[in-house]
Amino acid sequence: MNREFLRWLSRVFRTSKDSAETFQWAKVESLPAHLAAKKLYLVGDDECEWVAAMSCPCGCRSVIQLSLARDRRPSWRVRRHRNGTVSLLPSVWRTVGCRSHFILYQGRIIWCHDMPYFDDPFDSSFN
Repeated sequence: MNREFLRWLSRVFRTSKDSAETFQWAKVESLPAHLAAKKLYLVGDDECEWVAAMSCPCGCRSVIQLSLARDRRPSWRVRRHRNGTVSLLPSVWRTVGCRSHFILYQGRIIWCHDMPYFDDPFDSSFN
């Protein structure tokens, strides 16, 4: 992984220490009618999860649903962390509505307009 990117990421997380600001995850069999803020819902059964859903972090209240099916395109990957936070890659780029572009990494939203450009900031070890 690019060292410059890791230094930048370290600075991002050093500036924000309030754990109440982090996204948590919840496994559900069906999507609730109202999504809680700062929560990534993983929809599926005991064998697999097929959709990740969340309220848009920009505050527009749009529901974002992302496919977790690896045989489909586009698809996202989820990593659950021991502290209850979650990461979601690749980035989410809404093409309608608010047009937000962000990465959910270790429970924190990283807005892509704040991110320096790198060829491949996340290597294949993210699973």
